[in-house]
Amino acid sequence: MQEKPEFEYALIDCGDERRVEKFGEIIVDRPCPQATWRRKIRGNSDAFFVRENPNSEWKKSKNIPETWNVKIGKIQAELRFSKNGQIGIFPEQWENWNWIEKKVTENADRPLKILNLFAYTGIATLHASAKNTEVCHVDGAKSAITWAKKNAEISGFSDAKIRWICDDVMKFLAREIRRGKKYDGIILDPPAFGRGAKKDWKIERDLPELMKMIAELLSQNPIFVVLTCHAPEHFSVKNLADFLENLPQFQEKKSEKLVLQIPSKNGNPLLSTFGARICF
Repeated sequence: MQEKPEFEYALIDCGDERRVEKFGEIIVDRPCPQATWRRKIRGNSDAFFVRENPNSEWKKSKNIPETWNVKIGKIQAELRFSKNGQIGIFPEQWENWNWIEKKVTENADRPLKILNLFAYTGIATLHASAKNTEVCHVDGAKSAITWAKKNAEISGFSDAKIRWICDDVMKFLAREIRRGKKYDGIILDPPAFGRGAKKDWKIERDLPELMKMIAELLSQNPIFVVLTCHAPEHFSVKNLADFLENLPQFQEKKSEKLVLQIPSKNGNPLLSTFGARICF
């Protein structure tokens, strides 16, 4: 990820199992278990997340709003202090968001159908949205769908061609396959673990089956697939690249391996996630 002025975000520092970031004008200090090294920078924050089960909570300075907006390229994102310590975006995905927008723009002369799975608050969905593009946004949490719709509204995308689907990803994909649906681009950022209504998601068990379904859903003339995850104990960058190269529609193509690192101007950088992407 490269810092750009149109992204109102900066990693101040990370270490001592914490990360300190500036979102717009608000400085947030929250847990980061993988940052086991020592921090370089000490200072005050506007909001500090304390993870002490069962009473995890945000401790905030006075006059800090419950929600605020930041600019991410061409869109606006509403941020808020979630009970799990998240605030609404994953900054390490900045590189992918720009890449997705670029690929959609390069293929603007043809109608496109893009599928965004485990889509959270819709930042990738909005970067994929364009005049000739239909985006299907799928997440299992109703609250995430509501949040994503709000981001679309404040970004001026209320009339964009977006299908908002609140459903279990695997169940939804099975229905789409039965219906004969096809997609020209697919974005995947699955969690390591997730709770469903009838069946939990476990990435080590379910990702191989998911990728078989992706192969059935891709059109014969696709433009890209992006796959990232946060489970190095189960999959390597090479594993994810192999998943993409084994898709029949991309058999002659090599995937690009991704190690998504957030730089810091004066502090420690943060290696946050990894993945792969493939395109024509």
